[in-house]
Amino acid sequence: MKLKIDADLFLFDLDGTVYLGDTVIEGAIETLKKLTAMGKKVCFLTNNSSKDKREYVKKITDMGYPVDLWQIITSTMATIRYLHTRRPGKSVYPVGTPAFIEELKKASIPLAKEDADIFLLGFDTTLTYEKIWNGNILLEKGREFFATHPDFVCPSERGDMPDVGAMMAMFESASGRTASVICGKPHEPMAEIVESLFDIPKEKTVMIGDRLYTDILFGINHGFQTILVLSGETTHEMLLDSGIHPTMVLPSIAHLIEEE
Repeated sequence: MKLKIDADLFLFDLDGTVYLGDTVIEGAIETLKKLTAMGKKVCFLTNNSSKDKREYVKKITDMGYPVDLWQIITSTMATIRYLHTRRPGKSVYPVGTPAFIEELKKASIPLAKEDADIFLLGFDTTLTYEKIWNGNILLEKGREFFATHPDFVCPSERGDMPDVGAMMAMFESASGRTASVICGKPHEPMAEIVESLFDIPKEKTVMIGDRLYTDILFGINHGFQTILVLSGETTHEMLLDSGIHPTMVLPSIAHLIEEE
């Protein structure tokens, strides 16, 4: 077996890279197993803040690749780390799923039901008008505006789901405010949490994903190698029009390893 790229730490996006919805991308699980057998560190870096890490562990394990908790890195983790290190003790009004709220509670982030120092927008598949209204009131009061990640949509088998980026656009239209801190890919807080977890040189790290403006820009912005896979959002035409230059482009992660 021969790897097409020289790296020790492999950071994989999930949606559109390893699977689409509940369907595994052909050859993905076999590639992950081969990388592990070669002694490579395999991690999954997702912007999706709607799920608990354990949900990802179960999903990927059930698909055939056994995963430990340390292999899952989420925008929620990056957000929590940022709040603890940059805004210690500040109260937060979070918009997110029950799993997201529970992770904030476990991390001892001070949560408020109405007024707060920070309005934090996560990917909320349980979104209500009351949450939207409360968030907009906080922005009108001049409170800080944080978001877990900038993705406009989350891919699914049924069709794209409006994600945090789309919600940020709505709040900007309503309040005139843009998020001052975004924690997920391609932004700095996500890179900080990767670097805090692994003592591996940047040049020996590769970010692999299907999305140019999050996955590939994340890798480029922080000195990692990058592999764009065309198994999800991005097409060849989108790549050519983008002006973004990944280290390598592959049809899917199944093409990462050559059989000698």
